[in-house]
Amino acid sequence: MTSITQSKQVTLSNTQLPVDTEGNLLLTGEMSVLDDGGSWVLYVNDWGSCKGIDCCNAEGFGGCATCCFTKPPLTDPCVYTANHTVVAYRTSDWSSFTPLGAVLPPSARIPGIEFRPQVIKCPASPPHPSGLYVLWYEDRWTSGTNRGYAVAHSQNASGPFVTVANSVILPGNGRVGDYDVFVDDDSGVSYHVRTGLTIVELAANCSAPAEGVKPVEIPNGNVEGPAMFKRNGIYYLLVGVGCCACKGGSNVISYTSSQSPLGPWTLIGDVGSNTTQGHVFDPRSPFNYVTRAQQTKVLTINDQYLWIGNQWVTSTLPGNPRNADLLYFTVLNFGDDGNLTQITREDSCMISVDFE
Repeated sequence: MTSITQSKQVTLSNTQLPVDTEGNLLLTGEMSVLDDGGSWVLYVNDWGSCKGIDCCNAEGFGGCATCCFTKPPLTDPCVYTANHTVVAYRTSDWSSFTPLGAVLPPSARIPGIEFRPQVIKCPASPPHPSGLYVLWYEDRWTSGTNRGYAVAHSQNASGPFVTVANSVILPGNGRVGDYDVFVDDDSGVSYHVRTGLTIVELAANCSAPAEGVKPVEIPNGNVEGPAMFKRNGIYYLLVGVGCCACKGGSNVISYTSSQSPLGPWTLIGDVGSNTTQGHVFDPRSPFNYVTRAQQTKVLTINDQYLWIGNQWVTSTLPGNPRNADLLYFTVLNFGDDGNLTQITREDSCMISVDFE
């Protein structure tokens, strides 16, 4: 029987969270999204009931983006703990989300601190001729010593994932922190880009740096949250200024390369700062940036490029848990020259989704 593909318009809200098929609000946190051939899997770092911290006007701090989780009197006793869990949801239409539970529970990794899950389907390579699902995550040990990244594998996008490598050290000057993993559809080669900015080609198993690889360094200062994608043969790299899960989020700085994920890269500019007439940047203002969110992923749906970010410190549930902070969705637009155009603030965005 021939399957029939349908298309529908779906509205994604920036003012309220989606509800899953069991009637619960989606848990939120740093998110990766995988196109699994007919459906999408959302992987979320569940921060748990940790309360978001608003540093914008806190005495003794430098404004909204200040990293204040370990500084009294605004210490956060539950962010840097070993109980973070990667949970997942599957959707075929972006309006119905089926919870898959914990796909990387603490028992599946070393007793450390997990951030920023990123999942790809590694192109077929021995001994995995049909491809392998590879989950990277930032790995911080309970001692506070940052020992690189960890990698987990699964034969199924829905998990469970099991950690196969701890303390994966990547070459280059970029610091261990926010990152993205990108698979080039032309070559099947995967790349890791991390805060710094440093880009590293990965081995055929997508789980370690390629042998003898030379990292690519893109000089930049206080930026993080990179996301890489490809459009019409052009590679795009988006980053934002530093934001420690901060109220007001970050901007969107764009780079492009016409040759390769390894560059050369050209800085195009900032398309995410507040350009409203009369607005003056203030480090204590939560309105410096259009989305008021920190970038977590860019994915392709049909010919749309969906930007997803975390609107930190926006939860209205009792206790203001961070895993109930709002998400932000926007469809990126491009000019005739292929460069990103200015992002505009919106309460929701509409996407066209094909499904069977």
